[in-house]
Amino acid sequence: MSSRPPAPPARAWRVLAVALALVLVLVLAAGLWARWRPLSDDDAARLGARATVASVRADLHPDPSVLPDVVLADQEAAFGPAATPSQARHLEARGTGAPPSSLADAAARLEDVARTSPNGELAATAASVAASWWAAEPPPAGADPTARRTEESEAGSGAGSPAASKVPTEEGDGGDTDDDAASSCEPAQLAAVTALDRARFTTEAAAARIPADAAQGGTMDAVTDTLDATLREPAVTPMLSCDPAPVAGGHVLPAGFAEDPARAVGGTLREASAALVSAVGASSPEDRDWLLTALLETAVAAQRLDPEHPVPALPGRD
Repeated sequence: MSSRPPAPPARAWRVLAVALALVLVLVLAAGLWARWRPLSDDDAARLGARATVASVRADLHPDPSVLPDVVLADQEAAFGPAATPSQARHLEARGTGAPPSSLADAAARLEDVARTSPNGELAATAASVAASWWAAEPPPAGADPTARRTEESEAGSGAGSPAASKVPTEEGDGGDTDDDAASSCEPAQLAAVTALDRARFTTEAAAARIPADAAQGGTMDAVTDTLDATLREPAVTPMLSCDPAPVAGGHVLPAGFAEDPARAVGGTLREASAALVSAVGASSPEDRDWLLTALLETAVAAQRLDPEHPVPALPGRD
């Protein structure tokens, strides 16, 4: 008998070589896919929003007593991880445009993401950061949200709008059908309307305590008018028929109202802002116009009435 050990079977070596080759091919394919795969519109919007926050941090340098860098860092992180090298190349190919020229310009860019993104989470985050920046630095006087609301109402007054759906026709009574009413009763939107109604109730109660000739008296009247206009929006009207109704004849006044009515109003407006952010995330893009207009107004008014309260980093999201 031979004393040499038997040679390993050649077939085992061939199987191992094939397995290693397959692993190498898969690794190379994954690398090529990561490098060349297209950038989705959703990722492009998210990374663009993140870049807007990064530009505000690096170039605009907001007042740190109002928007400290830790707040901006939280806002940047809220948009997820930074772009990979491959994503950065795709973004550059798409064209990123000029950086924002002001905090108001940056907020307008995030508002556009909040209005148009089909991704509810991204829309809500963009709306939240925009609200924070509006509170920190209200838009210029020329950017009148009331005028914008008028344009939105006129645009929504044609066929298919909530208001038009109530007009009688020759073929029917024109009343809301059960399906129409159900489609208007989205819980997050109803919660936003309730929060706005509570803010309006608190503002009226505060106006009764503050002399009309006082500095805050005029502010209360303006806030009441703004909230009234919001609650008369064509998009809001159908919700008033929901069960339970989102508005009430009265609300419990917030704690501390007797000591500082203006600050209490600011608190209810801040709660309304948070509810509006949640409603943006739960709504389709075509239903967000009135929510974002109301968000701008409540964020600015809340900070004006309660300036000692720190500007929130992510209202409605933290």
